[in-house]
Amino acid sequence: MTPRHAPAGSFKDRLNLLFTASAVKNPDESGTFTEYTPTQVAHEINQKFGAGTITDEYIRKLRRGDIKNPSVTMASYLVWFFDVPLDVFAAVIDDEPREPSENAKKTWAEVQRAAAKKSPQHEGPEPNESVQVLARSASLLSPQGLRRAAAYVQNLAQVEQMEGELRTDLPPDDH
Repeated sequence: MTPRHAPAGSFKDRLNLLFTASAVKNPDESGTFTEYTPTQVAHEINQKFGAGTITDEYIRKLRRGDIKNPSVTMASYLVWFFDVPLDVFAAVIDDEPREPSENAKKTWAEVQRAAAKKSPQHEGPEPNESVQVLARSASLLSPQGLRRAAAYVQNLAQVEQMEGELRTDLPPDDH
């Protein structure tokens, strides 16, 4: 059972989101970001904790989901690199999942916002205030509440799309 407010997804999903969120601006192509490579991450961790601490292949296997439950020690090295609290992984590395700390919840919300801004689908200006309010509110919902909210938003989008399609058949308003 996933604790309420825990970051969603498997270890792989969470790790990949950390890679996306920590991507840096690509100086060669405006509006794009470059993720760290597993080799870069392994190198930094090995520099800090000693040669052979972790390999780039191990990180690749974590990112692909070939390794589903790394040890707390391995997760600790990764959170050191990404500068996040260990309990952002609590629900997927602990034998007994527990509620993440308030700090982990806030960190995870920031990670999700940063990843959304850097994802290829994100284009244009910063999200408007209404979108930011929705995102902050959604981060407080239980997993069931998130599913309900997502379903509602999808249904509303479909209704608006159908209304938009109906409007294309009508002559434009002249007011």
